[in-house]
Order: sequence, then structure tokens, then C-alpha cells
Amino acid sequence: MNICISMENLNRKFFFIVFFLFCIIQNCFSYSSDLEKLSGISVVVGDDIILDSEIRNRNENKSFCNTDIFNNILTQKLMLYYAKKDKSIKISDQEIQEFLLEIKKKYINQEEFLMQFQNKEFLKELTEKIKNQKYIEKFYDKITDDVEATPKEVKHFFTQKQNKIPFIPKKICISYIIFYPKLSKINKKKIIDFLNKIKKEIHSDIDFSTKAILFSEDDSSALKGGLIQGMKINNLSQKFVHLVLSLKEGEISTPFETDLGFHIIKLEKKRKDEIDFRHILIKPKYSKNELYKTKLFSEFFRKRMIHQKMNLDKIQNLLNQNKIVDVIVRDSIWMEENELSKNTKKAFLFFKKGEITNPHKEIINGKEAFVIVKLLDEIPSKPLSFEENYNILKNFVKNIKKKEKIKNWSKKILKNTFYVKINC
Repeated sequence: MNICISMENLNRKFFFIVFFLFCIIQNCFSYSSDLEKLSGISVVVGDDIILDSEIRNRNENKSFCNTDIFNNILTQKLMLYYAKKDKSIKISDQEIQEFLLEIKKKYINQEEFLMQFQNKEFLKELTEKIKNQKYIEKFYDKITDDVEATPKEVKHFFTQKQNKIPFIPKKICISYIIFYPKLSKINKKKIIDFLNKIKKEIHSDIDFSTKAILFSEDDSSALKGGLIQGMKINNLSQKFVHLVLSLKEGEISTPFETDLGFHIIKLEKKRKDEIDFRHILIKPKYSKNELYKTKLFSEFFRKRMIHQKMNLDKIQNLLNQNKIVDVIVRDSIWMEENELSKNTKKAFLFFKKGEITNPHKEIINGKEAFVIVKLLDEIPSKPLSFEENYNILKNFVKNIKKKEKIKNWSKKILKNTFYVKINC
């Protein structure tokens, strides 16, 4: 997938990528300047607050007082506050769904996506965060809609010594194979026996919830007693659907395996096209021997690819026949170099087109795996030119002017919006 994005969009996305972790407060604060700062709270904006910890987490190596990070968080809170009061700004369900689809595309394991994002409570929380982000984007666009940059301004900006011409990021086209260890029969039996033991100790809904909280490794549902509500049946794997539909409401399954790991599930409610259920997930724990065998297999297969000049798009079936590893193959994926993992970046040092990396370990979907990557093509990074990339440079300057306008806007209304008391 080619993700060649304009410089304006890149800067704008960077500006907006924040996670809204709000704690709603009501009638707890007076906005008088004589009040002391309550412990842990940095700023109150409308009914929302900014915690000290929220700022520190974004700026671990510095004091959070008077920093760009603090000012950015504060400005975003202000924009959200005023956007929600602006009746002309509306967020449609379609906009939220499109954003969720973009998130889904980033998941290698689609079943894991469905387990997390079909959970009604989790989805409700995520939807609210997306909605807030959309409010900020639209308010930002409204305030800065009249900002322009003339050719004279663009040229003047980049002739200043302190302003460097931006670069087009390096883009690469890769193919890769992910090698997951296959659990030995002994280790698989240990997990199944453990789940069977848990099942025998469950005599009520409270028992199942308690066991899920204690043992389930599904982070999105464990603290909710393993509960997943409103899961669309059509979005589940055939194996999962077959097992679920064989259960009666209130019945607990025998242990079974999916791409995520090993489960037992209790069917809560079955409707026409969706189900509510509780589950306990145990992810596989690979032994050193299993990881070692996986590494040896990936090294062997890499050599075979090189010597026989095999293409990734023709070896999926061949790999699926082996009894040592599980594999995922992806071919001809375009991406920016900075999107690669740290280990893959190291593996790509001094690489040429057509070469294949040695296997390196990655944690993917919470599981250990070995990965080999083939470099198919690349577009080098280069500075933008006035002749070829004027529109990108113009948008770059416009974006800076927009940020400056938002900064001035926030300063203007700051005193009328919230009470602040910070001890640094």
C-alpha cells in the first residue's frame, strides 16, 4: 500500500494524534484564583481536567511546566471545549466508522481486532475519543480556514537561515514472513489442562468473572469479568462460530484454540446475528526450544529463498505444510522507513534491493515471532524543491501559520476559560 502523504497532512496528523484520557468532574472546583491546586490536577477546562500524570507521561525527560507539550495539550482541551459549544460543528457516525476502519487495517491479526473492537463497552469508550478528536480537527479547520501563504511568503520563509527545507521521507516496498512457533503437544496440553481445571471450579457467573479477572490475558475484557457484548457472528472465524452456536445460553465450552491463544467461553445471550459471551484467554508461552526451532527454520527458509530465488507470493502453501511453525506472509507493502520497527530498521542497514534480512525477533500481537524481510524497492529521501514541490512547501508554511493563529487564539481566551494553579 502506497502511503505517500502530503506534508500538510503529515503535520496535521502529528498535531492531532493524542489520546483523550478525561476524568469528568462536576461541581468540584471553584474557579477563583484564591483556591489551592488540588493534588494531581494541573488544569481545569470547562468540565474536563488535565492531570499532572498526563503531562508527565508525554514529557518524561523534562519538567512539564511551560513546555510545548503542556501548551499543546492545553490548546487541544480548549479547542474541544469550544467545539462542543459550537452548534455548527457536528460529527457523523460515518466519520467515526471510517476512522475505526483505518485502525482495523493496521491489525495483522483481524480476529484480535474483532475481539477488542466489537466489545460494546470498549467500543463506546473508543468512539468517544475519536469523536473528541474529530471535534478538535473541525474546530481547528474553522478557526484557520482563512489562512493563506503567498509565493513571496513561502520563498521568504525558506530563505531564512533558521528555517530548513523539509525532506520527503524515504519510502520502501517490502515483503515479509512472520514465523510463529508451534506449541509442542506437552505445552499445549498444559494450557488445556489449566483451562479445564478453571472450568471445574466455575459454579456461577461470579466464579467465571473472578477467574477471568485473575487469569484471562485478554486485556480488553479481563477486568470486566471476561464479558464481550454485541459480537457480530459474521465477524468471527468459522471455528469460533461453530463452537459458539453449539452452546446453550449459560453453557461453558471445552478449551479450544484460535490465532489469539486458548479459550474457554460461556455463552451469555444468543440473538439473530450477534452474541454476548464471557471468555478466558490464555496466550501460548513458548519454550526456549520452540523459539530456537523457529529461528532455525526461518534461517533455513531464508537460505532456500535465496538459493532457489523463490518469491514470497508463491510460497504461502509451501510454508503452511510444515509442522514446525505457523506463518503469515505479506507481499509488496509500501511504507515509510520510519514506520518500521526498531529491529527491522537495524536489519535494513546497508541493504540493497532484492536482499533478504536475517531473521530477527519481534513481539507481534503479544506473541514472540521471528521475521524475515525482503527489500523490493525504495524511493530515497530528498529535500523538497520550489520547482517540483511548491504546493507541498506552500502547505508547510500554511500549516505553521495555522498553528500560530491557534496559539494566539488560545492566549486570547485563556483567562476566561478555566482556573489554573500549578506548583513546579
